[in-house]
Amino acid sequence: MTRPHEPLFAAPHPNVPNPFNPRTRIQFELPHSDAVKLTIHDTLGRRVRTLVSGTHVADRHQVHWDGRDGGGGSVSSGVYFIRLATSESSLARRMLLLR
Repeated sequence: MTRPHEPLFAAPHPNVPNPFNPRTRIQFELPHSDAVKLTIHDTLGRRVRTLVSGTHVADRHQVHWDGRDGGGGSVSSGVYFIRLATSESSLARRMLLLR
């Protein structure tokens, strides 16, 4: 049985701030230990950067994204998507980078 404050499934929270420049905080919660992949995608679905990849314990976690791609280059202003994938689900949230 879960307590009221425990998540029932893995969920990304809205990034803060949104819109953002130059960086934003992304939080997610896990109800149990699981393999996690948190990636940033552009509007065409292309992966821009992987922020988290590996097993994490049940808890609230946070990472920051600095508006850079996997090669370290700055990405342009626009809409991007946070994708949180676990062994059980895959959820996405929209965010806006303003340069």
